[in-house]
This record gives sequence, structure tokens and C-alpha cells, in this order.
Amino acid sequence: MPALHVLIVDDEPAIRQLLTGVLTRAGYTTDTAGSGEEAGGKLARGDFDVVLCDIQLPGMNGIDLVRASRRAGSEATFIMVTAFASMDTAIESLKAGAADYVTKPVRNDEILHRLATIESVRGLRNENRALRNFVAPGRDEWFRFSSLSMQSTERLVSKVAPTDSTVLITGESGTGKSLIARQIHELSPRRDAPFIPVNCSAIPENLLESEFFGHTKGAFTSADRARKGLFLQADRGTIFLDEIGELPLAMQTKLLHVIEDKQVRPIGGDVVRRVDVRIVCATNRNLPDMVAAGRFREDLYYRLGVFHLPVPPLRDRREDLRGLITFLLGRLQQSSGAKPVSIDPVAEEMLLNYPWPGNVRELDNVLNRAYILADGGVVMPGDLPPELARPAPMESAAPGTPVAEGGSLRAQLRRFEMDAINRAIEECRGDRRAAAQKLGIGLSSLYRKLEQREGD
Repeated sequence: MPALHVLIVDDEPAIRQLLTGVLTRAGYTTDTAGSGEEAGGKLARGDFDVVLCDIQLPGMNGIDLVRASRRAGSEATFIMVTAFASMDTAIESLKAGAADYVTKPVRNDEILHRLATIESVRGLRNENRALRNFVAPGRDEWFRFSSLSMQSTERLVSKVAPTDSTVLITGESGTGKSLIARQIHELSPRRDAPFIPVNCSAIPENLLESEFFGHTKGAFTSADRARKGLFLQADRGTIFLDEIGELPLAMQTKLLHVIEDKQVRPIGGDVVRRVDVRIVCATNRNLPDMVAAGRFREDLYYRLGVFHLPVPPLRDRREDLRGLITFLLGRLQQSSGAKPVSIDPVAEEMLLNYPWPGNVRELDNVLNRAYILADGGVVMPGDLPPELARPAPMESAAPGTPVAEGGSLRAQLRRFEMDAINRAIEECRGDRRAAAQKLGIGLSSLYRKLEQREGD
């Protein structure tokens, strides 16, 4: 978590100076106010975590400041300082909304202990939130890839995940870059801290800085309350900047400064906050080309690309297709609680031979549709989109082999079915019983389909 930002409110300059030195040396960021009115103005910005406040102040006293702050919606934690160790003062402070109180003369170790306690409570809340996310139903298991290219990617993930290195994931849309980013987080020492995904292309340019770094109340016209930016929300965890190539140049410069300085400044804020965040980025754009064209900062590209993870398209790792189909259908069944759904061999063959320009995302969408349409617990060819029925060159066909085109959907499906049967018989070296088992149909069904072919 970022260091607490503490407002010290006391009418004695020596005490303000003393406490500022103690808290700064302990790693906290501080600001001061000499009166309740001055403190109220600073609290209105909304960027303080804790207020260390003397009760006896000229004008507005400390308890009135607490009440006013609570009415204004401030979430700062108040620790009251009083020279009178009476229960009446303590009770009045707590009723007003203070979290705790200490008595004068203030001991440095006592103040530091109270602040450490507040930090621990905040950290425990974050851990509980992470635990709830961890045990939430529907949490995906990781798919085990068959293709050598994705096994190589998995090996790279296992190497980089335990480090704090920035990671740049590149690949076409729909290849699973966001899942790889989450896997990096889950396998890292930061797994119990937040994982904050950000789609850079979905945030309007004029809101990017506020979304990333936050703002104080009144920082601009519509800032009716303070906002903690995404980087502070991700502190001690991972922020995933998807579509990083869509960031405008001005925001690229600010992001570079955050990476180099590990600090953020909310819009309208006077205090820089330290932040401990691991950055993982992804893009389907060619960043070197963008650098050459002056649309992406070269120094930021090298900062983000310390560890580059390219993700191949699905058409180049077809060995994963059959397993992905089973995995995604199983996930659909698990999320819906319905009975398991199998897939007809012809429908599966159609899926295996489609080029998947939309990659895994397109496959997932097609299976979602088919799962909804499937009757009798089996996905049939008619449950798939029409474009999957268009004939396409088979991987096993020799170069230049003509492919039949046109005809009705029924005729095209029939060709797919016969191609699958012929290929299975060939792979089983003419053993039709083994071919039927491979296709998941009965031997009599296989003979019937072959007889229909001969009668065509």
C-alpha cells in the first residue's frame, strides 16, 4: 500500500514541525494546518488518509472539524490529540467520528504505533478482498497447451512471473493476452494484492490522467469528490495496461515518469505519493513501427519491453484446438450448472478446419452460441454459424487439391462429414472399426454413411 498521507493539525508551529519530522522519517507523507478552518480547506481535496488533530484549536475546534469533515463525505481517519485525559473528551471525539485519541504530551512511539495499526487494518481489508476473489465461484483453471509455441510461452511466463519486471505481451486480438497477464500476476509474489486491468482504448483522452493517477475534490469542474487513481488502487499488486499502443503521446510521457520515479501525483494534489506497482502491458499494434512513425515514445517502448512475450495466433497452433474446444465447453457447463454437452464429430471437424481469424475469443463466442442452441446434449453442425460450413482447404490435403465449393448447406456439411470419415480411415490404415472409434460413432453408422456416399 502507498505510505499514509497525514494531515497534522495543531496551532503550535513547534509541534507541527516536530511531528512532521517524526512522520517523514518513518516514511509517511505529511501536510500541516494551524487551524480548523485551514484544515477544512485542505481536507476538502480528499487526498488525506489520516488526520492527526488537536482538539483545542482557535475558532473551529477539532471535534467540530471531525463533524464537518464527515458531513462533507471525507473518509480520512481522525486521531485526536487532547491535553485532558478525561473520558468525556474521548467519548465526544469518538461520537463525532474520530477513530482514536491520544493525550498530551504526545509520545512519538505512540503516534507511530497508531499509524502502523491503521496501515495494518487497511492491509487486512485488501487481503480479505483478495481472498474473496480467490475463492469466488467460477474462477478459471489454466488450460494446458499442446502446441510447442504455447508451451514455450508458458515457460517464459513461469520465468518472468516471480520477478518485478515489466512485461509486454503482443499478439493479434483474441489470442488470450489478458489471460496471460492475469496468469503472470497469479504466479507472482503479488498474487494476494490487487490485479487492476485497464483498457487504455476505452478511456476518453481527457479522462486518462484522472483515471490513472486520481484527483482531489474540486480539481476540475465535475470533480465533486476525490478519486483514488488506478495506480494507487493497484499498489503492491499488478496493473495491466491493455491496448497500450492507443495511449496518446502526452500520457505516454506521464506513464514513463511513473515507471522511472515510482510516484504519482493526483490532479489538483500538492503531494506526490509513492506507489509500488508491477506493470504488464499488451497490444495488437506494431510498436516498433509506431516508434519509427513518431506515434510511440522510444524510451517508453524500451521501458515496457524489458521482457517481451509474443503470443502466436490460433491458426499457427492448431494442436491446441481440440483441447480448447473441450476446455471451453466444460467451462460453459460449469458456469451454467447444466448437464455436460458433447460435440458431434462432424461439427468438431468443422471447428478444427476453420481458420479462426478472431482467435480464441472467436472460438469462445462460437461455442457459447452453440452451447445455447444444442439439443439433446450434443452440439450439431447446424448449431454452428454458417461461415464455418464454407469449404476450406484441409491441412491434410495435398497442395493444389481442388476443394468443392457452393451447393446447399446440407451438401457442404455432407462433404465435411465424408472428408472426416475418409481421413479417419486413412489414419487408421483402413481399419474401419478403429476409424469409427476415432470418430466417436458406431461401426454400423460408419458403414451406413459410406453406403450413402456410394449411393450419391
